[in-house]
Amino acid sequence: MDWNAWDIEPGSSVDEQLIALVQQRLGVELPPLYLELVRYAEAATPGIGTFAYGNGYACISEFFDFSLNDDPWTLLWYASPGRVPGLAAGSLAIARDAGGLLICLDFNSPRVAVEIFDPDSANRYPVAADFQAFVELWQP
Repeated sequence: MDWNAWDIEPGSSVDEQLIALVQQRLGVELPPLYLELVRYAEAATPGIGTFAYGNGYACISEFFDFSLNDDPWTLLWYASPGRVPGLAAGSLAIARDAGGLLICLDFNSPRVAVEIFDPDSANRYPVAADFQAFVELWQP
């Protein structure tokens, strides 16, 4: 994937060892294209990342830092039990928009779907059947 096409600046220290450790801590196998993204930019901030969901639009503000840290704004921080009240079991927040909506991977679906979770209302909105289809939705 040419991540530069979405105005994502390269910069990552993510390697196979870190991926294995993070996946082990999470207890899931992350989608290959998502792993490709974090190897390119571990905390990507796409310049082109607006997508439709439900009756609205969201724009990716940032992907959460992919590391073993569980500091705020990291993947593992959001994955901590009870960190996001109302987030369904099997959902993993990987990014957010500027309004606070969380972009999540849904491991309860066969192809690991992408959904929006609104922490204020605890509503979930389907976005794409998988991470590849999610990336293909991005527009300026």
